[in-house]
Amino acid sequence: MVPLFVHFFKTYYEFEGREDTAKTADTVFGACPRTAYFFPYIEQTTNYIRVTPRIPRLDEFTVCGTFDFFSRGIDTVVSYATFSWKTNEHNRFFIRRHQYEIEIAMNMKSVREGLEFNPNQRYHICVTSFASTGTSYIFIDGILREIANTMSGTDGTVQGGGAFIIGQKQGIIGGNFDANQSFQGMVYNFMLWRRALEPGEITKMYQNRCHCPQDYFFTLERNNIEMFGGVTTYGNIC
Repeated sequence: MVPLFVHFFKTYYEFEGREDTAKTADTVFGACPRTAYFFPYIEQTTNYIRVTPRIPRLDEFTVCGTFDFFSRGIDTVVSYATFSWKTNEHNRFFIRRHQYEIEIAMNMKSVREGLEFNPNQRYHICVTSFASTGTSYIFIDGILREIANTMSGTDGTVQGGGAFIIGQKQGIIGGNFDANQSFQGMVYNFMLWRRALEPGEITKMYQNRCHCPQDYFFTLERNNIEMFGGVTTYGNIC
């Protein structure tokens, strides 16, 4: 019997019409910037990180990080918000743990996937997304676990110029946080790429969490962020 993840990989390439470049070319890997942040409190609106580099238009992208979830409720890992005159809405993208499931939203369409998440356990999570097909791929601990249709209408693009927040879900751009959806736990080596990483790259990153593809757009190094509330730096996992 062929393992399920092999079928997922096949679907990934056939659906997007891409070659597995990670198998045919050398990916430039190197030591990642080592970042670690502690979010100490549950049910609050004061603890968060704001990314300061301006986010460009994203036709495809990947976000990856390692997370310790301390609570049993709803934890918003990341939210990105811009204003769309077309839909008169603010939220464009978020990832959160909804009790024991993972939920992603793109352009106001939310998809909840039945992946088991336990509190006080560490997970490496990557999400890749393609505007052309409105498809997002969820990798947990280096394995492609779910394929989600996150297309809203005909526009799967994430527009640039918005607010990128770690630890809170935005109701408006940069604010109106919901205390019941705040993150409590640890965030390690979070970063964003302006392309969809290949499955082989993501698996390699999980196997060696101190190394990553070097063409990332941003990491959570101190010169790229503003910290608020009780968020503190912490020892890294490398």
